[in-house]
Amino acid sequence: MNKTETWKKRLAGIKGKAVLGLTGPIASGKSLALDYFRRNGACCVSADALAAEVLTSPACYNRILRKFSPDKILTNGSLDKKRLAAEVFNSSAKRKWLEALLHPEILKRTHSLITKSQAKIAVVEAPLLFEAGLQDCFMLTVCLAAPGRLLERRALKRGWSRAEYRARVKAQLKAERKYDLASLVLDNSGRPDELGRKIGFLCDFLKQLK
Repeated sequence: MNKTETWKKRLAGIKGKAVLGLTGPIASGKSLALDYFRRNGACCVSADALAAEVLTSPACYNRILRKFSPDKILTNGSLDKKRLAAEVFNSSAKRKWLEALLHPEILKRTHSLITKSQAKIAVVEAPLLFEAGLQDCFMLTVCLAAPGRLLERRALKRGWSRAEYRARVKAQLKAERKYDLASLVLDNSGRPDELGRKIGFLCDFLKQLK
């Protein structure tokens, strides 16, 4: 069993907590949803935030520099995440190599944060939850949903170009497939407070189970 599979098993084996995986297509509102879970007392973990930490840890940073041309991924001597992402999303081989490097450490840190927390509900935001085969790590997987045109409009408002957005979308599972795989799909095409009420209801339900 490799390191990734070992930490997947340990994450799935956490007892005494409702551990949820949160995902959704690009610009579906995952960060907003995570904030609402936090307001309801959940231990919240962002896989992207942990990935940013792991990327700059000495061991990973040095291996990345050896794998990629420094002139392509550095800006003023520092790792440029946007340039690295451009390299990775244009090559499935490079993406798989980077995932194999990062995922075990991200899962390890996720496990540590959840087990140290006193909260009875834990939520892990993972944009590539299904792509990484993490669904079995969680009691429940929650996927945010919105119409495709709205998702693209939101992404463009964030400053992404249409080409960047479509390249990222192409590198992920189709939104409809994510919805099919999820335990629960929450529509987020309306106002933020509407999503907040749905998440509050879900958290109240989970608290009653424990």
